Amino acid sequence: MTKNEQVASAIHAWAPELAESFNALAYLGSETEIQWLTKSSWSAQMISLAQENGLAVATEMWQRALKDHVSFPAPALLLILEHMRRRPADMESSLQAVPLDFSRTLGNVAFRAADALHESAKSSFAGDELDVAIARFRAALAEFRFAIESQVLSDATMKIATGKYATAVAMIGRWINVSPNAVSRALSYSQESMTLGNMQPETFIYRLELLVQQFDQTGNPGPLREALVLQSQNQHIAGSEVAESEARYRLAQLAAPGSREVRRYLASAQRLLQKCRPRNSVEEVRQKVLHLLVTKTANGELTASTRSIASPRGILSQMATQPSAELWRIVRMMIGELDELRLNRRSIPAAVLCARFLRQMVGGPSELLEPGDISLYVEITGRLAQRAIWNRHVQWEAGAAALSAAKRTKNFDLAQQSQAIFNALAARYPTWPLPRIGLARVGDFLASAHQSTISTASENWRDAADLALRSTIYARSRLGGRNAVFAVADARGFLSETFVFKRTTKSNAEHEAAMLKALWYEVLKLGCANRFEVPRSLAIVEVSSTDDRQWVHVSQRAAGRLVSDLAAGEAQGALDSIVDFLAIFHRIAGDPPAGKSAWQPLKAHLKMWSRTLFKPTKADDFVDSLRRTFPSELRLVRKRDGHASNWLLDPAGRVVAVDFESNDFIPIGYDVAQLIEDNGLVQASQEGWNRRMVLMSRYLKGLGQTLSESAVSRAYSWFAITRALRLGTEREAGKQLRQHARELCGMLVECGDESTTDIARELLQALSRIEQENSTESLPTHDHRRLSKAMAYQLRHQGPSNGVPIDQAGFAAMDDLARALNVDSSDLLAVAEHPGEPRYEVREGRIRALYGHSIEVAIDTAIDVGVPNHLYHGSSWSALDSVVRDGLTPMKRRMVHLTNTAEEAMAVGTRKGAPLVFAIDQSHDTEPVADGIWVTAMVPRKRLSIVNPFVEEAGMVR
Repeated sequence: MTKNEQVASAIHAWAPELAESFNALAYLGSETEIQWLTKSSWSAQMISLAQENGLAVATEMWQRALKDHVSFPAPALLLILEHMRRRPADMESSLQAVPLDFSRTLGNVAFRAADALHESAKSSFAGDELDVAIARFRAALAEFRFAIESQVLSDATMKIATGKYATAVAMIGRWINVSPNAVSRALSYSQESMTLGNMQPETFIYRLELLVQQFDQTGNPGPLREALVLQSQNQHIAGSEVAESEARYRLAQLAAPGSREVRRYLASAQRLLQKCRPRNSVEEVRQKVLHLLVTKTANGELTASTRSIASPRGILSQMATQPSAELWRIVRMMIGELDELRLNRRSIPAAVLCARFLRQMVGGPSELLEPGDISLYVEITGRLAQRAIWNRHVQWEAGAAALSAAKRTKNFDLAQQSQAIFNALAARYPTWPLPRIGLARVGDFLASAHQSTISTASENWRDAADLALRSTIYARSRLGGRNAVFAVADARGFLSETFVFKRTTKSNAEHEAAMLKALWYEVLKLGCANRFEVPRSLAIVEVSSTDDRQWVHVSQRAAGRLVSDLAAGEAQGALDSIVDFLAIFHRIAGDPPAGKSAWQPLKAHLKMWSRTLFKPTKADDFVDSLRRTFPSELRLVRKRDGHASNWLLDPAGRVVAVDFESNDFIPIGYDVAQLIEDNGLVQASQEGWNRRMVLMSRYLKGLGQTLSESAVSRAYSWFAITRALRLGTEREAGKQLRQHARELCGMLVECGDESTTDIARELLQALSRIEQENSTESLPTHDHRRLSKAMAYQLRHQGPSNGVPIDQAGFAAMDDLARALNVDSSDLLAVAEHPGEPRYEVREGRIRALYGHSIEVAIDTAIDVGVPNHLYHGSSWSALDSVVRDGLTPMKRRMVHLTNTAEEAMAVGTRKGAPLVFAIDQSHDTEPVADGIWVTAMVPRKRLSIVNPFVEEAGMVR
């Protein structure tokens, strides 16, 4: 076993999820890191560092980094950081012996790891490791922000961290869509870096790029004008010509066609590009492409959408969503413009960009393709592979390119060439699934042309499935909410495809494959492949299994970001397309069997959820009330499981649907409610209700179904109640989603159909644990919040001292509390019954706080939602050293408060200063006291670990 394999094996045994991260960062197979492992004087210690007991080595290495200025590569620093997060109590003891403060060390190790990731990402960007570079930049963003938010960095270090965060966002944004929040934060950080004295040309140039990206996202020309003002104020900084010309080019496109302003902006952009002296090969490529675009626009040979012309991100997106002969012509011009760099100067960035464009062309409409496009794609990927023999991903892409060309041209020599590449990779990397996938696809192609037998392909599919399912590198994905779906990114991950291996039964696999095929043909027939992407079913193979899921369905789909992970604005913007796609699926997915009822499968879930809220008899009554109002007259359609975790947006902005396994049938519109409500994508308000009705009407129109407004309102009201019931009782649902469930019920009481008003009110009371009529007020006012704090203070801490007797269950008389606070009892009720208030319970004229007491009470809330898999505690960096030394203690409260989502813990920590999130090793000594809140007497230091809540920075691609 090689040293690299030893380290990989040790990480797999200690922290499989960390091994998965290292694989995504390409560090377990990186030539640079392999050399460091084998030749560095620290190579022996690295084996220990990659194991659970490597605490002493981690401390020693960090000491050397500080005292002797030893520069460790990113993998070593990430392992040191992992020890500090996984076992903070033990690492604190180890560091104390040095001595070093734990909190300051943690923040600075995170910075060093981020800095190392950033530098290796830049190197990857200059070579043919674009996807690896993006992965490393994203990981760097998460660690930079963790370090920046700690507020333990010196000003000199903060200047570097904030500047490099901004640079990383700009670099990623050249290729994929970055979230608007990340761009805004990057601009804020770059300003902070410049304020701290960072006036390096790189910081200034990337700020200009970020301003252009912000315009591309919002369409607001303000950032473009700000970029020009910034440039005029800093003319002494050289090297900004490309970034400035980008801004001027966008402004030219915004101006009135043919106007003097257009000519002025284009002329100035051309002058800037002509005098530009690129700093590196990447900059040289960008200058060439932009100069072509500006010149063609000035000559009237190119018209394009202002915000879609960004190179290469916008052009690649446009190629996917708006393919045309004109666009293909322009792209071929770009490729030709880069020929000198690619052929004569052997520029890897030029070759990489050409390969990206050609891959999109080869995968696009066949009628737009020319024979030269295919041969050039094979040629360029082959040359890149020759230059990077050590890089398995580049080799794999060369094989994939040859296979794509073989399929297009029926050239079996190319198929044999592809097969040879995949065979060599399979021999060299026997545990890597992708070469087996490549061999299987070659076998399928040759078999279809009667050049081989199907058995070889079947064996390779089976081998690929076995490798993917057994590997500790590929973690179980939560796509579709399932725990046996393995998503394996290919060599082009962020910018292309993902292979999915789903363990299931044979009948379910065959059903899903049929659904995918039917949906794909329908999308093609409708000509909307520019809006929707359907996974392709590749194989169904049998594997060894201890249960009935002994079959694996292998499919291939575009990479993308889960809609459930998008910012609110992005997710809402995708809803129209998703309901259109949903209507297409329901239209072609087949009719239910005769006599099929949707009530029975729904009934089982409704009973389960109801018994979490009510006693058995009351639960049965509640389900009966739902049965009486069930919209049984609605047509049934195939169940889609439409929640937001079953939809992705690919880099081009197309909607990608995942998980088509379900065989059940549901009433039309139920999936729409699941999509909207399960992640709270639309606010529960009068405006939100109107939006829901618009989406339902759009869906029904796409389905070819006509319903009256009252029927739509009645059906959606019933669907929304069931989703509120599910959210309110789901143990993994956090406080925000539980609040959405209550607000949803309040909206239904106010806006929904009369037939469900009483049910919605009853559910609201149960979810709020009160017996009064609900309030329809959507957001607490300032006076509401002030009174709520005063009520909480009396009921939790000072009531008995102020004439408010509190019994052992925590209850006080409403009149006593009202008298102490000099308000009316109705004012107290208005606060306690508000849908956004999970902290109070009222029973028969008495009120209590549900948690946070310093006085001795025993709260029995009758909540039965189960213990989540993880609990979290929000704290602050200022308290970190004492927490890792003493554990979590109640301080001024009686109990330690925990929540079931890291995001909510982060919100709590933010109120305490620089926020920090602890994860708690789960046990049975916690109890729920309110929505998303658990309490325990204390948490020992050994049960704590530290979470980086910023791992989704810049948007996760799956």
